[in-house]
Amino acid sequence: MGLVEPSPALALNWVYGTSSKVKSSLINLSDGHSERICYIAAHTGVIYDKRTRKQSFLQGHCNSITCMLATEDRTAIITADEGNESMLVLWNSRSGNPIKSIPQAHAHGITAMDLSPGGEWLATVSAPAPGCPSVLSAIPAGDVQLAVRFNMNNINELITNGRRRVYFWSSQHPTSRRFKYYSPPLRSKDFKQNVGDFVMSVFVPGSLQALTATTDGDVVLWDEQGITAQMGTKATDRRASKLMRIHQQAITFLGTIGDYIVSGAKDGFVRFYDPLLRIVAWFEDLEAGPVTSVSFSTALPSKLSTAELADTINRFMVPDFVVLTEESRIVEVPSASFEEFDAAKRKGVSVLDPMLADVVGVVCHPHQAELCVLGHCGSLQRWDMVDHICVARRSFTFKNPGEGANTVCYSRDGSLLVVGLDAGYVYIMNTADLTDVHAARNTTAAILMISMAVTGGVVAVADSNHQVLLYAYLPYKHIKRWEFVGKAKVHHAAIVGLCFGETPSGSTRLFSLGADARIVEYDLQASSPTVGLKILYHQDFAPPDVPTALAFAPPMPYFKHFSTQTLLLIADDAYKIKLYSPDQRACVCTYLGPTFSGPLQQLTTFKSPNTNSAFLAYATAERVVGLVGWPMDGDPSNSLGLIAHPGLVSSLAISYDGRRLVTSGPDGTLGVWSVSTQALESQTQAAAALHAAAGGRWAAVLDNPELLEQLQDYFYYAQVRAQGEDTIEPRNIQGTVPVSMVPDLMRAAGFYPSNAAISDIMHHISFVAQCHDMDKLHHVDLETFLMLYSNHRPLFDVSTEDITAAFVAFGKEAPGGRMHRDKLLAVLRQFGEAVHEDEIAESLQALTGEERAEAALPPLLDAQVFANEILGFEEQEAS
Repeated sequence: MGLVEPSPALALNWVYGTSSKVKSSLINLSDGHSERICYIAAHTGVIYDKRTRKQSFLQGHCNSITCMLATEDRTAIITADEGNESMLVLWNSRSGNPIKSIPQAHAHGITAMDLSPGGEWLATVSAPAPGCPSVLSAIPAGDVQLAVRFNMNNINELITNGRRRVYFWSSQHPTSRRFKYYSPPLRSKDFKQNVGDFVMSVFVPGSLQALTATTDGDVVLWDEQGITAQMGTKATDRRASKLMRIHQQAITFLGTIGDYIVSGAKDGFVRFYDPLLRIVAWFEDLEAGPVTSVSFSTALPSKLSTAELADTINRFMVPDFVVLTEESRIVEVPSASFEEFDAAKRKGVSVLDPMLADVVGVVCHPHQAELCVLGHCGSLQRWDMVDHICVARRSFTFKNPGEGANTVCYSRDGSLLVVGLDAGYVYIMNTADLTDVHAARNTTAAILMISMAVTGGVVAVADSNHQVLLYAYLPYKHIKRWEFVGKAKVHHAAIVGLCFGETPSGSTRLFSLGADARIVEYDLQASSPTVGLKILYHQDFAPPDVPTALAFAPPMPYFKHFSTQTLLLIADDAYKIKLYSPDQRACVCTYLGPTFSGPLQQLTTFKSPNTNSAFLAYATAERVVGLVGWPMDGDPSNSLGLIAHPGLVSSLAISYDGRRLVTSGPDGTLGVWSVSTQALESQTQAAAALHAAAGGRWAAVLDNPELLEQLQDYFYYAQVRAQGEDTIEPRNIQGTVPVSMVPDLMRAAGFYPSNAAISDIMHHISFVAQCHDMDKLHHVDLETFLMLYSNHRPLFDVSTEDITAAFVAFGKEAPGGRMHRDKLLAVLRQFGEAVHEDEIAESLQALTGEERAEAALPPLLDAQVFANEILGFEEQEAS
């Protein structure tokens, strides 16, 4: 089952932040009748109405949008991205609906584009890739072109620039497939100074000249050579005639409006020049950070009610504009504010509060419509999710370069926030004003995870040294204060899960889960500052699956067996979600999790606000977030996933009322999704109806008629064997087989479970019995067997690459991981589930016909020989 289209089950409700580092990522859609802007937020275009304070979204890109522009009348918006499954999309700016989409307009997407005057032609520059030329032509000099601009006076001419070269392109007609180009040389010695990297280029309005901005704050003026043309060039070919400094820091924006040239730079200034590069107006009091985009309204300036008044006010007249900065600040600037004497009136008006550009953690308040966001830079923000404003902020300072903040957590009552830093510091703060309640440093390793007990009086943290540290709010003399209880190092790989949970009896338990496949429970009752943090027990799971996430399971529907059970959810890199009972110290059932992207990396539970039913929310490492219905069953129709971010999903949180899912990426964007669990329930019910019509739920899930027929045959044969193949008694086929025959049926179907996997299957069968208030299940029917098979079998078969990796790991002393026969046999006897001598002999005889290892195996083996000649894998032809 592939990714589902975004549905009402998860619908984008609000986007915080912008892709402020993308050039020209802001469009002013204001036209005198409406006040709207459009900006890029990762792979989404966001249209924000300043009057109604509402957002609408341009959704459809899978990758981060790299460029965006609008037609002159602002009726249409064009967006493009680069990467796999890239697209170029034309949108209706009013409705937000796509008008036309062009998949993979270039092999690897689009880096830059521009519209001709009148909007008849679109010029695009392809994303760089080996063997992938620009849309205009292959670039002979090899300098990847990063920007393109039409000549507003002649639509048959364009200018592009890379970091070091500028190209002028011309054709007889825009429809011509042949472009002529000229790339004038530019040498530092020509101007007796270094020339910075090129950023953007424009043609000077009303002239034959062009300008290119640099990272030094200069502009290079390109003009026709005239009579000074060198041999081999034409008089109309341009050359660099002048280098002028117009900013003291790197220029980040260069454009035109009417007869004016507009520049923005890292100094935070916006300046206007006439065609002779004489400064006309400057806006240097914005104090919003380095400028990345400037976009103008299509209406007259706010101070001009009629065109006749224009001549009586000032010769500088441009429409009002908006500015986007690297700090994700969007500032509305009336052009008439240039005439203000009060600097405070020249700052412009902030349109939206800026989101952090390097979000590493987001958490939702447990009882209010608020969220807290932490950036790796050390900034902490608390946001009102109704008015979408930042209500409190704080910054942490660091002693060493490269250090930052990593994780944040709310207390259950919302009164406290806990933050963990790279240097090992843990800060416990009042939520209201973000002031310190307690600060501690009991490790030099980075704090990567934080969990807070239900009571709010105990905090556990995990660091990058695989340790768990515990802090508690304890009595001290006549008061209570936070104290360090102790730390323990039981894991020998990264900790991927740390959580407190409350058992049905009301006691609090703490668990940690490592990528070392070890789960640990800590003895909170026996732990204290005098004796330290005590371990209750630890358990190792069978390899090779690596755990990736941990969460407390929601309560099961009431059955006598579950009334006092505590259950944990453990996700792993095999796309499985296991239900683990710490009381039984066993995985009681295993389910196939969502497979829309990579393995689950984050997992949380919540209750539906409508039905009070429980659900799971998850995120993979990249792109996909989704929902799973509870109780789980492994049926794909009981889950959904969608692309929430074009890359890494850094954090996942659920609002206090279960109506909002909040996700963040490291690109400075944060998405708030409306959750409608009824849509997922309807999807599950519709699938169940289809399954029933298809002859069985799990038969439909298997979706492999040939395999299903084989499994049915094996199942019927197992029934015959269970009664005895040679019996002369009348056959009494009940449609079930003994539980003891399930492992053999699995093997017949091509799944060869280990002893640990068989134990998990048997626990799962017992779990099925308990779900029916039975103590034990002696027989299983075909549907139950298909359910077990679908959930427990590996999602991917063992490949030659897996065998190669094993040989390399065990045969490190030989080139390419080759192993001597005796070493291979020793590995089989000692590691994993040990294979006894008689089992080895039996297996070799079945595989090769030889019982003795000396006859069956060559003296020296590598992965290819073992896979192809011993195991009988088919050789894969090199593609």
